[in-house]
Amino acid sequence: MNIKYYLAILAISISALYPRGAEWRSCTTAVRIEKNLEEGEKWGLKALEKDPDDSYIPYYIGRYIYRPQKRREEAGKMFIKALNRKNTKLDTPFRIGSGKKQVWIKTVHEAITLLGTDWYNYGAESIEKGDDEKGIKYLEMASTFNSKLKGRCYSTIAISYFNTANIERGFKYLDMAIDASDNSKEIIELKLMKLSFLRQQKEFDKAFEIYNTLPKDELSATHKYELVLLHMDNNDCDSAINIGEELFLILEENLSTPMSLISEFAFNLAACFNHKADKKYNEIIDFLSKEIQTDEEIQSKLGNCELSKELYSSAKDYFSLSLGYDENPNQITKDYKKKMRHMIRKIDNDLIPTLEAIKYKNIDGNPKDSGAAPKTTGQ
Repeated sequence: MNIKYYLAILAISISALYPRGAEWRSCTTAVRIEKNLEEGEKWGLKALEKDPDDSYIPYYIGRYIYRPQKRREEAGKMFIKALNRKNTKLDTPFRIGSGKKQVWIKTVHEAITLLGTDWYNYGAESIEKGDDEKGIKYLEMASTFNSKLKGRCYSTIAISYFNTANIERGFKYLDMAIDASDNSKEIIELKLMKLSFLRQQKEFDKAFEIYNTLPKDELSATHKYELVLLHMDNNDCDSAINIGEELFLILEENLSTPMSLISEFAFNLAACFNHKADKKYNEIIDFLSKEIQTDEEIQSKLGNCELSKELYSSAKDYFSLSLGYDENPNQITKDYKKKMRHMIRKIDNDLIPTLEAIKYKNIDGNPKDSGAAPKTTGQ
């Protein structure tokens, strides 16, 4: 007997065991025996019209006709059609896993759930290649295939919208991701992501509200670093330093902390100390431009000189640490470190002698014109 004839008879015999018509038998024969996917699609769609409630037919079309042709969007739509129909047993159940973790997949809906990860990857890859529209479609499908992927899918969609400046939709999907997740660790990561985007949008009050909802005992040192950045962007260097110095030591002592993160953290702390030092320095310069200076004011500014030097010194030390942990030290950090040394020398060589000279002129108790140098800036 001709082998093709025998296989065709066998396929028809197997198909006859299921309550599907001639269209369905023609579809499976074209796909399995003749390897003719175009013919299989034609008969499969006819079978779907004739039996619209059978979830196996759209699953079969998506799995064995569209997917081999890489028609992923069409395949995904067929899987969604199948999920919207009453669950049906697979013609051929299969196993996943091994040993005690081995699981039998026996139904259409169970089989489609397994495809969620593939469609998530298709979506992420499309977005990475710049095709956000296609990527979002795949991610939406993945979240429908497997509800446990909603957090990952929606957060990736949110990032896509943020990257294309569609801020409103980005926050919408990020909130959907948070609401869909039942994993406490994932919720923390999603909320920190939202905090980061709020920080970038300068919506600091909302960002602090998000941080205050987080369970502090479940936050890692890396998580807490986000709070340092939040204070920095909110122009609160005092709080950033107060929290950051201790946190920096914790991260530095943890061998699992990436060197790039330690380098970045050190640079940001250095920037905070530099900002505070420049502020004090400019206050002194402003004072020197006044026509009248009292001994009390002069003494205060001499104290500020020492404080500025300490702040510049701390900034220099953190810039040095940043360079030390940077595998490819950049010139910008080197220049900042050099600037800190320059500012310390400038205070010692220019500001302190000028202030002491003014104080000496005032020894008779009558504040006099300082004749101070023109106003400059430490920025």
